[in-house]
Amino acid sequence: MRTIKQMSMVEARKLLTSLPGVMGSDGTIEVTRRGKPVMVLIPYELYEALVETIDIMGDPEMMNMLKAGIRDLKNKKMISWEEAVKQIEL
Repeated sequence: MRTIKQMSMVEARKLLTSLPGVMGSDGTIEVTRRGKPVMVLIPYELYEALVETIDIMGDPEMMNMLKAGIRDLKNKKMISWEEAVKQIEL
């Protein structure tokens, strides 16, 4: 579970160079201005994962392949790793 910390814009500005240490690898910082959230700082790995997820969800072909894979799993329609390698190396 992600740790969410909240800090003001002034505080974040003062701590900018040390924020990665404050956040840790699983942390998130909600930055506020006048008590209202204005931005969120997240670890780069999480950012990459979110962008990849958005890309997949925005690509109808990839979503169809994902849905087909989930359907195959539910129907126990799977092949071994060795068989998959053989099929790819045709």
